[in-house]
Amino acid sequence: MPNNDSGHSERPSAGTGKRLWSRNFTGLVITQFAGATNDNILKTVLLLQFAKGQKWFDTLGEGGTGIVNLLLTVPFVLLLGFAGQLADRRSKNRIITATRLAEVPIAGLALYGFWIDSPWMVLVAYTLLASESAFFSPSKYGSIREIVGDDRLNEANGIVNLSTNIAILFGIGIGGPLLQWSEHAVGVVLLLFALVGLGSSLMIRGLVPQQPELRRRLNPFSPYLDAIRSMRPGLIWSAALAWAWFYAGGIVVIAVIPEYSTPLGFTMTESSLLLASMGLGIGIGCLLAGRLSGSRIRGEFVIRGGFVFGGIFLVLGVTPITMLGLPLLGAALFSAGVAAGFYLIPLQAIQQLCSAPGERARVLATANAISFLLMSLASAGYWALVAKAEMSPFHALVIVGLLMIGISGWIRWGGGRGILAANESLTEPSAECDRPDGSTARE
Repeated sequence: MPNNDSGHSERPSAGTGKRLWSRNFTGLVITQFAGATNDNILKTVLLLQFAKGQKWFDTLGEGGTGIVNLLLTVPFVLLLGFAGQLADRRSKNRIITATRLAEVPIAGLALYGFWIDSPWMVLVAYTLLASESAFFSPSKYGSIREIVGDDRLNEANGIVNLSTNIAILFGIGIGGPLLQWSEHAVGVVLLLFALVGLGSSLMIRGLVPQQPELRRRLNPFSPYLDAIRSMRPGLIWSAALAWAWFYAGGIVVIAVIPEYSTPLGFTMTESSLLLASMGLGIGIGCLLAGRLSGSRIRGEFVIRGGFVFGGIFLVLGVTPITMLGLPLLGAALFSAGVAAGFYLIPLQAIQQLCSAPGERARVLATANAISFLLMSLASAGYWALVAKAEMSPFHALVIVGLLMIGISGWIRWGGGRGILAANESLTEPSAECDRPDGSTARE
């Protein structure tokens, strides 16, 4: 990024020897857990409500689950640029608390929407929740290295991702039962978790603004262009692309899974558990990858995880539905989730380690914006293929499988080979993080 970040390398953002379970890290994990639980309760409920044959299906029609995913991704694309700037200019702990404060009235709006049976009001609350989460994301991921240092970064990433995916598991797992019990209960639980997240965010204190003099950019896309110029070409750019394409495939998988409910006769609870199995797998995979990585980036984990993930969905996409059932689908999705955890942890570490402290939040925001842009396009493409071209939703899994196999091949044999070679110690400077102009991105 063309801003003068070099003057901020002395800020206490990435020291080594810090203990892992500090008050700040504990508060971050709890806050992330509460927020991710809310996100996934509401997303799961809406995916179930708008699936074919369900109560709100007629509101959006065929491919409605793709529209639900689109309402999640578009706010991230539009707002992450602002969020990244803000997280570099201001204290990340204050931004985290502000986002948790905003979640309380948003949860109240969702509760009211369920109370009066208004799908449009609940969709508005869902979009606002996604917008608030967009401002939370750069501060959350950007603060991990500031809190734990370099030598515990992989382990911290594994724990944060494990807690996130346990929250996904929990949110998905209780979304269906809550909906079956009472729509009003869904809103009440959303409000309770919003209050928990607000309380835990107050535990996070003392994070120092990394570039307080950063010039504000009112154009929401200008920070992205600055970040892309800083990232390209190089290891961060390759990692960001590999990260983004994974989530493009993942959003399609999330849209397809509820569609198994009608042909296989699953209840809402069984559909929730099916979605949750992949979340559990991702959490376990992230924890294992973080522990096995130690203080190193393990680039080989990325291609192994990517090939397995892609292979599983390629096989599912060509398997006749009559041969599938809840146990087999659950096992396949859990295995794919474990593979995804191994794929993601090294990519996350690369983005955190190879970005300078004064621009880290903007780099992470841009990488996430690219992923949400591709997720938006994937959601729109899924809707078009299913609703307009009348393609079977399950055949979309073939596309996901081929995509991930292709990306893994690009990392193994193509332009992404730098990821495979990125196996250096996290606590030592490395040429792998050098920028095209010869300056280093490490502090």
